[in-house]
Amino acid sequence: EQNAESVKVELQADCYAGVWANYEKKQNYLDSGDAEEAIRAANQIGDDTLTRGQVSPRNFTHGTSEQRMRWLKRGMESGDVGQCDTFNGSV
Repeated sequence: EQNAESVKVELQADCYAGVWANYEKKQNYLDSGDAEEAIRAANQIGDDTLTRGQVSPRNFTHGTSEQRMRWLKRGMESGDVGQCDTFNGSV
């Protein structure tokens, strides 16, 4: 249960990072390709990718690569912290 809560916190942080990126993009502070680079990074740092499948999903602490990319994109596309509620609904 503790790990599941940790995953929700980390995915929420990914979404918040996406919201920040949305704002930065509107301010023209991001370079071309920055968003894609962030998504690639999220893909590379999922628990499933880092552990190469050697750790059970119930022991994950940050979420899968797919989850991390999905929540980052959600924040980037919406720009709305209200869309980052990982505690209500499925992650």
